[in-house]
Amino acid sequence: MEALLNYINSNIFELKPEYIKIIVFLWSITKCTVLFLFCLSATGFVCDKIFKKIILHIDSAERQRQVMTLKTLMRHALHGIIFAIYIMNMLFLFGIDVRPLIATAGVMGVAIGFGAKRFVEDVITGLIILIEGQIRVGDFVEIQGMKGFVEKVTLNLVTVRSVETGAVNFIRCGYIDTVTNYTINYSYAFFPLDVAYKENIDHVIKTIRKSYDILLQNEEYKKLVLADIEIYGLDEFKESSLCVKCRIKTQPKGQWTIKRAFNKIIKEQFELENIEIPFNQIVVTSNQISAE
Repeated sequence: MEALLNYINSNIFELKPEYIKIIVFLWSITKCTVLFLFCLSATGFVCDKIFKKIILHIDSAERQRQVMTLKTLMRHALHGIIFAIYIMNMLFLFGIDVRPLIATAGVMGVAIGFGAKRFVEDVITGLIILIEGQIRVGDFVEIQGMKGFVEKVTLNLVTVRSVETGAVNFIRCGYIDTVTNYTINYSYAFFPLDVAYKENIDHVIKTIRKSYDILLQNEEYKKLVLADIEIYGLDEFKESSLCVKCRIKTQPKGQWTIKRAFNKIIKEQFELENIEIPFNQIVVTSNQISAE
């Protein structure tokens, strides 16, 4: 029994140099991994705290969405840098010299840069779009002749879903020259109203004002309106009608709701006030030739 105990003590609990190396190696990997996870959590926590304080000093909801987009980009960039450092440390622990890999990566990066010129253009343009807040998720935009709601924005791609067909358009950021955004800060519901030549314009304007007051009686519509109606008066003489134009300033994406509601009220009030809304008419005459 004593011989067995001596064997165990001398062979199992004796810290041989090989055991020490394994323990040190495992400890180094554990320490590096724990530090990596801690840095990921810390950067995320710090970014959240910093950007929350920034958002508290911003009143505009549009600017807040822009800041949140920048926060996401910064977090991803920091996490990417931390992950790259972690991988290099792990390679070093496994005895792999990272210096030749870095040099090779630099040469390959130059070669890839020449071959991926369009991708680099997309990323740079996408970064500018995100920083300036030109396009955000949920905006109604027109890009390269395509209209629709923005479903996704990345550094190299903008996804727009058409309202009419439901088709999804994937637009490369590098191809974007002009962006028409209909939903930044506010929108306008525009009304070109045609009336007959016989109508009194002052009476028409008073009816439009009355229709606007009726619109505001609905709390749902009133919340969407940002300013008083602008009535331009008699704006244009057409072939068979007079055009009176007006517009209403609304919340972003509220112009369509206000336009549909106001059009309905205008029609009802014009009918009550006997204001004629002209429409195109086609007169067909038939000449009958009788044979004697």
